[in-house]
Amino acid sequence: MQIINGKWRDSNNNPVNNFNVSELLEIGQKVTAIYGDDVTYSRISLMSAIKSLTPKEESNLVFLLNQEGAISKLAGY
Repeated sequence: MQIINGKWRDSNNNPVNNFNVSELLEIGQKVTAIYGDDVTYSRISLMSAIKSLTPKEESNLVFLLNQEGAISKLAGY
């Protein structure tokens, strides 16, 4: 699930419906479990992106996050 032009879309670019609403609810639960009521589009996107990672990609992300200054360098700061 991701937000495209202000609307929720699944991985096939379909809008939320009875068949994919459970995925949206799962992301919502994860965002609020971590951030409480301080929910933002960036945090929703982050949870959606993490959820879609393969185990290898997740491991690589953990490695990057643990490197001091790596995120700033990747972002061009």
